[in-house]
Amino acid sequence: MLLSACGTPAAKDFGGSWKPVNKYDDKVVEIPLALPYTYYAAPMDSTLKTMLTRWTKDTGLKLQYRLRSDFSLTRAASGIHTTELRDATAQLSKIYGAQGVAVTVNGSDLVVEEVSASVAPAPVAPPASAAVVAPSAPVTASVPEPTPAAAPANDGHVVANADAK
Repeated sequence: MLLSACGTPAAKDFGGSWKPVNKYDDKVVEIPLALPYTYYAAPMDSTLKTMLTRWTKDTGLKLQYRLRSDFSLTRAASGIHTTELRDATAQLSKIYGAQGVAVTVNGSDLVVEEVSASVAPAPVAPPASAAVVAPSAPVTASVPEPTPAAAPANDGHVVANADAK
C-alpha cells in the first residue's frame, strides 16, 4: 500500500541584515523633507547667463538679464557653493565687477545689469540761489537757567547777599 500525504515546501531562509521594527530613537533627530537648493557652477555651465538661467529655473525665480554680452565662467566662479542666493550673487558681483557686471536679487527677480545702472544716482546739488549760510560760531546746546515765579522786589539786595556767601 502506498501512503501519500499533503506536503508543503520548507520555509525559505530569508538571509541578510534585518532591521528591528518599533525601534525609537532616544532623542529627536531632524529629517529634512526638502533639502535647500545649492547655488554653484556646474560643469555644463559654460557662461554666466547659462548658469543663472539654470539657477532661476531650478528655484522658480525670474531672470532679468540686462547685458548685451555674456561672460565665461572663471575658476573663481566655480568656487561658489552656497545655499544662500544673496551670498552667491554678492560673490558673482565681486568676480565680474571689473567687467561692470552687478548681480542682485530684487524680490523674486535675479537681476544682472551694468554696475552703473545698479548704483543709486548721486544727490543733486541745490541751485546757487538757495545757498545755505553757515553759522559763524559753533552752536552749543545750553540749558536755560530756571526763572523764579516772581522776581524779588530788591534785586540789588539779593545780589549783594549772594556775593556775601
